[in-house]
Formats: sequence, structure tokens, C-alpha cells
Amino acid sequence: MMRGPQFLTIWLLIFGSTSSLAAESELEFTPFVGYRFGGTLDDERTGRSWDFNEASDWGFTLSQPASETTRYEFLYSHQDTSLADTTDPNNAFDLDVHYFHMGGTVDVYQDRFTPYFSGGLGMTYLHPGQAGYENKTRFSLSVGGGLKWYPTERLGIRFEMRGYSTLVNSNSSLFCDSGCELQISGDAFPQFETNLGLIFRF
Repeated sequence: MMRGPQFLTIWLLIFGSTSSLAAESELEFTPFVGYRFGGTLDDERTGRSWDFNEASDWGFTLSQPASETTRYEFLYSHQDTSLADTTDPNNAFDLDVHYFHMGGTVDVYQDRFTPYFSGGLGMTYLHPGQAGYENKTRFSLSVGGGLKWYPTERLGIRFEMRGYSTLVNSNSSLFCDSGCELQISGDAFPQFETNLGLIFRF
């Protein structure tokens, strides 16, 4: 199974291949920090629920113009969190959640303050921090919106709210083969984040 870093390489290659389609050569690189919350998995075997604990997130976006009001965009977002039994918070294990998404943005209008909508498709890479638990990769999608402010021609500030939905097969197991897996009921789990980033334009 492909690992998270491999998805990053593939997405960057795909992103780079679109350069000939750009309406202009202006790139935007935006590192960000924020806060992510939400996400519950229901264990069909025990009837218990497991919650993703709220925690900070960080990542970056890399985008280039597709037209006057739209941009292609690659997004990477990472969270160090834990998955905890809702009936026993001491029953928990560390979990890193990585999102690798390719998508874009659509400007509502363009000015020094530019509101926009965003969306993407890609993969969620789940990395448990406990021996005997396996990494898992699942398909996911995201939608969001935000505001860009450009105090100078080359620097800006970006505020965004984004929601994710990661698809999981109903009645499938996660993280390991036997004894410690979660037997999931349901088809997806959502997460939400708010981010603040610094835009560098090239």
C-alpha cells in the first residue's frame, strides 16, 4: 500500500504538469497553522464510539492560476491527535492524521480583500503511534471557504475554514488484523479545521 510521502510526490508531479495551463506564472505558497476538531468512529463489535481529540494542525497550500478567478491548488494538512474511547478516555492511542488533496479555489471577487470558495479530492493517511497498529489510507474530499488579504503585492494573509469527509467501508476494520482493530460501522467520518496562513506570491 502506498504511504503518505508517496502521495505527496505524486500530487506534486500532477500539480507541476499543469503549469502549461496556467493563465499566468504567479504562484502562491501558503504555510498555515490552525485547529482541527470533529471525527468519530463507531465500533460495531462493542457498540462504543471513538473520538478524534481536538488538536492544532499545520500544513501548506501551493497554488497557481487556472483562469482570472480560479486557481489549481495542492493542500497538505497534518494533525497530531489521539483516538479515545468515549466511555473510557484513558483508553486511547496517539494518531497522526494527514490530508493530501488536489483541488482549487474560486474567487467571489478580486480585490485587496478576496473572499473565495475551495475544494479538493485526495487521500487521508492515518498513522497510529502504537506498536501493532497498522497505517491506513482512505479516500477523502474537502470543501471550504475563506478570505485572502494582500497588504503588499507579494505577501498576503489567508484565513480559511475547511471541512473534510474521509470514506471508510462499512463493517471494515482499521489499524490491525486481529485483536486490536476497530470494526467500523458507517461510511465516513468528518473533521473540520480553521487555519491562518501567510501567503508568499512569486
